[in-house]
Amino acid sequence: MTRVLYSTVVYPCDDFDLFIKDYLTSVFNQTNQAFDLLLILDNVEPEKVEMYLSKYNTGGKDVFIRKFNEHTPIELRKKQIDLACELNFDILVLSDFDENVALNRVEEIMKNINGYAFAFNDFYIVDQNLKKTSKESFFTTRDIPKEVVSYKDILEFNFVGLGSMALNLKQFDYSNLKFPKEIKALDWYIATMVLLSGFKGVALYNTYANYRQHKNSFVGFDFKLNEEKLYKGIDVKLAHYYALIEYHEIFANLYYDMVELKRYIQNIGISEYINLINTKFDTSKFCWWENIKTKKELGI
Repeated sequence: MTRVLYSTVVYPCDDFDLFIKDYLTSVFNQTNQAFDLLLILDNVEPEKVEMYLSKYNTGGKDVFIRKFNEHTPIELRKKQIDLACELNFDILVLSDFDENVALNRVEEIMKNINGYAFAFNDFYIVDQNLKKTSKESFFTTRDIPKEVVSYKDILEFNFVGLGSMALNLKQFDYSNLKFPKEIKALDWYIATMVLLSGFKGVALYNTYANYRQHKNSFVGFDFKLNEEKLYKGIDVKLAHYYALIEYHEIFANLYYDMVELKRYIQNIGISEYINLINTKFDTSKFCWWENIKTKKELGI
């Protein structure tokens, strides 16, 4: 029997009560309940979480709770993977504490993940109260391949969200995957490393997460460029490509393209570059980090 572990990182926030209730509701109402739950607590007391669990875990599901202090978000994600491997699970379903998901998410993962190193689902953008801000999902407005078979599919942008990923721990050895401290987009890095190793991923079009927009959202979903997003995007791409230089020469080329872009922007001015991106492209159709384009991409 395939052993499945559903997991998230729980962190302190102003809307803790709202987030954890929405999260646990979607977890304990999944159509496929053949999984255990791992909650990584980031400076949250176990008693606080256990109080909520007592109301939702009426079926006696096995729940593993581990508390950590003074760890970075990336280190906590590494803990999720390491613990799943140590506990001898076959599938690790990652999720975001501030979101909820379709009730068939686990069911769809189990139907489709066999033969793939990872699966990733569609999502909708929702407001604080989980109300959809658009009728269209992320996948339906972008050309997301059913199978992701090459690192080239996500070379210059990313469409694989960390909280939407399920990892097949028996297909790929995630326990040996090292997370460089400099990386800022862990989902992009994980997917790229898996693809570089010759494995593949599958997109799940028949299930979704609700990607909640709130003041603590790290990345967000508005890809119209401004100064803050420009600097963040350049930093993300520089860190991503630098971490991958040793694996393929193409990443060295992309790294130096980004260095050159940074110099170019300093010369022409930030406003000119931002205006060029926002007027030349439909940013509403972008994936993550696609709004940072090199001179080559712009034909300059």
